[in-house]
Amino acid sequence: MSRLPVYAHRGASGAAFENTMKAFMKAYEQGADGLEIDVQLSEDGVPFVIHDPDLGRLAGIQTSIAEMSSHDLENVRVGKKGMRLFAGHPIPTLMEVVSFCAQHNLGLNVELKETVSERPESVREILSMVSLLDQVHISSFDYHLMEKVKEFDPKMETGFLVRKKGVEWEQLERYSAADGFHLHKRLLVEPYIGNLAATGKKIRIYGVTGKELITTDPPPYISGWITDYPNKFLT
Repeated sequence: MSRLPVYAHRGASGAAFENTMKAFMKAYEQGADGLEIDVQLSEDGVPFVIHDPDLGRLAGIQTSIAEMSSHDLENVRVGKKGMRLFAGHPIPTLMEVVSFCAQHNLGLNVELKETVSERPESVREILSMVSLLDQVHISSFDYHLMEKVKEFDPKMETGFLVRKKGVEWEQLERYSAADGFHLHKRLLVEPYIGNLAATGKKIRIYGVTGKELITTDPPPYISGWITDYPNKFLT
């Protein structure tokens, strides 16, 4: 592949509502190489593909995901305010998205969210689901989950999501359970990017739209893009 791999952030979320099967189909139609998704756990431990730990923003329901059974979550509809009742989307399960990726030969970047951090042993089941795919890696802002992934499956690729605060920027070698780093484009400045590049590990950038100069002439240390607009990178 002469260009860098492009992962659709929560699906092609610039064209369809985030983390829905419609957004994932749009990503496939736009030619994305893979999907970036978020995983939260229901009360009974079923992994669902949804970003927030509660349903307020996405469904207008002031209830946390962890307090709802998988059966109840299957009946929830997410979408833009005012459109949920008639044009809302069901919340996909992780297994549904894995099957979709397998069917369409898409890679998958699974970001583990807050409810997984609260139940780290759930990582084992999540890994068993995604191991059906050839192209998959696990990411999280919670480094302890990277360690948990390696404990259960040393060969599974990991990507540690980093922010300015809370990261040992001068001692990145300490993050040995991370095969790579994922960061917002705002961190493409010194000293952050210099320290990351010096590790020699994979670096994927999110928050890009395809309009940035760096996306047309990427430096060699960048390994991929995570974007709401995969078509902007592929046309």
